[in-house]
Order: sequence, then C-alpha cells, then structure tokens
Amino acid sequence: MKIWFPVIKGGSGTDVFTRRLAEALERRGVAAEVTWFPRHFQFAPFFLSFVRPPSGTQVIHTNSWNGFVFKRWRIPLLVTAHLNVLDPIYGSYKNPAQHLFHEIAIRRFERASFHAATAITAVSESTRQSLGDTLEGLAARVIYNWVDTTNFTPQGRPHPPSTRPFQLLFVGNLSQRKGADLLAPIMKRLGPGFELQFTSGIRTHRAKGMAENMRSLGRITDEAQLIEIYRQCDALLFPSRLEGLSLVPLEAMACGKPVIATNISSLPEVIEYGVCGVLCPRDDIGAFVTACQKLAQDPQTLRNYGLAARRRVENLFSEETVVPQYISLYQRLAGS
Repeated sequence: MKIWFPVIKGGSGTDVFTRRLAEALERRGVAAEVTWFPRHFQFAPFFLSFVRPPSGTQVIHTNSWNGFVFKRWRIPLLVTAHLNVLDPIYGSYKNPAQHLFHEIAIRRFERASFHAATAITAVSESTRQSLGDTLEGLAARVIYNWVDTTNFTPQGRPHPPSTRPFQLLFVGNLSQRKGADLLAPIMKRLGPGFELQFTSGIRTHRAKGMAENMRSLGRITDEAQLIEIYRQCDALLFPSRLEGLSLVPLEAMACGKPVIATNISSLPEVIEYGVCGVLCPRDDIGAFVTACQKLAQDPQTLRNYGLAARRRVENLFSEETVVPQYISLYQRLAGS
C-alpha cells in the first residue's frame, strides 16, 4: 500500500503532523511519500490540480484547506481537518487580512475539499463538532493527534529548589490565537519567583511588552533540542484561545510535565483537569497566575500531575495507539 501526502507548506503543526505520520507509516511497512509545495500556493491552489501522484499511489491524504485540488480519478481521497478557522471564537483574534482570506478563500476551499473527499477525519472531537456547526451536514471521524512516546520521554529532575525560579515554558507562534499577548501580563504578576522561556514559531522573536522574567528561545526546529527544553521546565503555560488539537501539550505531557492551559476547544480532551494539569477560563490572567503559584508551592502535586500526564499520553495519544487507526482507514479506502 502507498500513501501520497501532497502538502502546501504552512510552517505550522500541520506540516509536523504530515512529516511524523509519513515517518510512522514507513516504520510500519507502509509506503508513504510527501510532496512539499511552496507556501504561496495557499492563495491559488488551483495551479496544483494537474500534479501527478507518485506511481503506485493507492490513497491520497491531504488537509482540508486544499484537498480538493488533489482529487484524482479512481484514487480515494482522505481529508483531515486540523483547525476550524471559521469558528466564531477565532473571529475576535484575527487581523483584517486573515478574516478576508478565511471568509473569501478558505470557506470555499474547505467546502470543496469535503465534497471531494472519500473520507474525512478531524484531529479532535471539538474540531469535528465545530466544523459540523459551521458546515452543516459534515460527517467526520475523529482520529486524535499523537506523539512518539519513545522520543518524547521524561528525564529525572529534582523538584524545584527555593534557590531558583519556577520554570514555565511556552511553545508556539506568538499570535493572539495562541494567547501570546497574555504571557507578559501573567509573568509580571507572578514576579521574580517565576521565569518563562518561550519559543517564537514563525512569528517574531520577541513578545509584546516582555516582562523581565521572560526569555526568548527563538525558533526551535531541532526535535532533540525541543525535547530537552520540555524536560528542563517545571510546567507548560499554554493560554491558547482556540486549538484543533495542538501537539505542544502532548509533547510536554509525554515528557512528564503538567500543563496549565485554557478550558476551551480541544484542550479539555487532552488535559484532565486536576489530574495532569489545570484548565483556566479564557483570558483570565488571574486564574493562570493562581494556577502557576499553586503548582510552584506544591512539589508533590507537581510531580503527581507530571506522572499522570505521561500515563494519559501513553494511553490515548501515543503513536502506537493512533497510527494503526490511520492504517486501518487507508486499508479500507484502498480496498474500496
């Protein structure tokens, strides 16, 4: 069986998803070929309509933004929805250019992709429901995102001593959707007993109005370096306002770290409140501050949350649990 992944580069988690899935399939004896196209094709994907699939392709797997242009005669098309950018919640955090692009182009592109698809998957239940509300009658199967728990692993580290600040970590684009504008207010209220290291993704290397206890790590592209950064923190701070199903909390939890996140969209599907992390109301800076303080003051709870986070990822979001679901779906589609 051979799977073709035609991907327009977006510099986001969707690219990581595709690369990791293709690698996981190859490890399991399933041929997978990824074809990367430049990012500017997002605005005019039609020019890719005549790209020929690799020889022997039995299933084409694309994302929902441009899947329709890769529909080929007599080859099943699987379309995966990663994030519903048409969700009304997102509307308040878009700039005018994003709003126009999503409404004029992406709404039409996604409708065409779902219409062309042989099968549709969504990376979380909340994404499936949100798309169903936005595009009535959409039927999608949920297959969660995952993490390789053999690479993302905990590393023994003593509880944070009183001689150093409590180490928080933020990984992601410095965008409003990710809640990057909340980082500085949170850290200013936490004060010198806390330190936040943060990455920049494809955005700027500097957060707006940085507090003195914030340190930029720039853009991290090396996976081994990213794993080490997760291992060195005490907890992940993730005040995102909307997620399809972010890889970041999964990666942190696989490394045995609790997550302090927003109680919205797919995050409650990942983080079991009071067991492996804390969920706070959206935009509630005070709630995030209190959650960070409580974990810093209770090393035993911090440790218990970290252990539970690792177990939850192993049980629900590991490569061994999720990737076989895709293989089973591919086999069914190829057989049809």
